[in-house]
Amino acid sequence: MQASPGQDTARAVAALIGVQLLFGTHYSAAREITAYLDPIAWTTIRQFGGAVLLVGVALVLRKTWPRRGWGLLAVLGLLGVVLNQLLFNAGIQRSTAVHGALVMATVPAQTLALGVLLGQEKLTRRKLVSVALGVVGIAALFGVDQLAVGTGAWLRTRDGAVAARFSDTVLCGDLLICGNAGAYSLFIALSKRVSETTDPLILSAAIYACSVPMIAVVGLPAVFAIDLAAVPGHVWLLGALVIVGPTALAYILNLYALRRLPTSLVGLFINVQFIVAATTAALWHGERLDDRTVIAAAAVLLGLSLRFVPERGAPAS
Repeated sequence: MQASPGQDTARAVAALIGVQLLFGTHYSAAREITAYLDPIAWTTIRQFGGAVLLVGVALVLRKTWPRRGWGLLAVLGLLGVVLNQLLFNAGIQRSTAVHGALVMATVPAQTLALGVLLGQEKLTRRKLVSVALGVVGIAALFGVDQLAVGTGAWLRTRDGAVAARFSDTVLCGDLLICGNAGAYSLFIALSKRVSETTDPLILSAAIYACSVPMIAVVGLPAVFAIDLAAVPGHVWLLGALVIVGPTALAYILNLYALRRLPTSLVGLFINVQFIVAATTAALWHGERLDDRTVIAAAAVLLGLSLRFVPERGAPAS
């Protein structure tokens, strides 16, 4: 029995909510995992697991693999998987889940800027305001004002202690996550054309397959150096859930929703992801929203919302 349009839309919205729950809780889960596992080792394990799942599903469904374009797929694997996850895990080890979710909320704005530079999108006044608000929000989050006056208040760990070195600071973690967001934004911009002609599942599986040799070179020594006895059992359970959930299941749910809902609605749901991340972080790790973070969140999320509101005379996407 075929579902009615209303039922199909309801299921798509439910799938989209599931995506935000998975991604939103992932920030705190990644923070917990990287407290016990080296970020490089965990990134390697996650990518191997993701590749096995996605390639396995593609094989089971008997998808046709690309015959050409593997050079571009390798570049996409480097940007969208290897650098993306390496920088994120290294950043979340030093920063907080709330900061991570806010920085990642700038991905649509960064993708827009790259799209304009690559000639894929036209820059309008509303889009410019959207990007500007994102920049203002991230500047507030990074404490650019404190850096400018040299107060040194930014030189602290996420626990509030004075950091012995810059690499231990929240700011360093935020910058790494910002690099992660930038790599992912470039990945989206470069994958736009190939995504229009290639099945999304096989494209994702191929990109993950290309990423495995690259991450293996960097990460296998770190994996072999893991002290298994020092890693609690709940960390391995969390790792397995992340591989199945935010790495594989979230992709399938997001694809289901994208095929049935307007792009503007899908984009706006990133706001939900921040709410989930902030709530999870408060309950799990006791993170709180200070005044600076509230200001940053207001600017970033307002800019994000403007990005997905159709402009006058323009059709909704």
